Amino acid sequence: MGHLNNLEKIVGDLKGKKILDIGAGWGRFLMEGASRGYKISGIEIDKVKIEGARREAADRGLEINIVQAAAEKMPFADASFDFINAGEMIEHVRDPKKVLGEIHRVLRPGGKAYISVHNRFGLYDTHFRLYFLGWLPRRLANSYLSLFRRHKDYANAIDLHNIRDMHYFTFSQFHKLVAGLGFKIADIRELKINRKYNLMRLPILSLYKTLLRPFYFSTFHILLTKHEK
Repeated sequence: MGHLNNLEKIVGDLKGKKILDIGAGWGRFLMEGASRGYKISGIEIDKVKIEGARREAADRGLEINIVQAAAEKMPFADASFDFINAGEMIEHVRDPKKVLGEIHRVLRPGGKAYISVHNRFGLYDTHFRLYFLGWLPRRLANSYLSLFRRHKDYANAIDLHNIRDMHYFTFSQFHKLVAGLGFKIADIRELKINRKYNLMRLPILSLYKTLLRPFYFSTFHILLTKHEK
């Protein structure tokens, strides 16, 4: 099942809505939407990925709208989009607060955004494929990566990929960051627990909030809603 289908289980039907994909990469989400007739635009900072996305889309007979831009300064008017997808990108940007401010600006009042946020104390780091990396002080994390030979090609990276520069958050840190920007924040896993479980909902939520969310899951899946005026 594609990412678009998973999103619609949370926010409802997105067909006919104006959608923005931030950090569009190789264009997978854009092509998933284009194949279904959705109105999706994308921004990506890496020109190589943009060209690759356009080639693959053309090979598949699809038209995609992807432009080169930094998420800190998006080339769109205020209140341009109904929904924003921002998966696996906030940890790599230069200024997360500025990006979130731009998301707020280009969303219409009542619009929603999905964003994945890397957990500072998640058990397993999916970027570097190592356990306990996030638990270490940043001054020791690179030594830990050297020990297991898990460094990346930092010199040729356009966005941030060195563990010392990347932006990981605890849930409370991220909550505080977005709360002052005019968003309502919801934990998507918590929403799913509330919908799926009945009598067992409260003990499962307690376990999730006290142990699983802070120290187990690698990523928080967040739904932001821009406050109505």
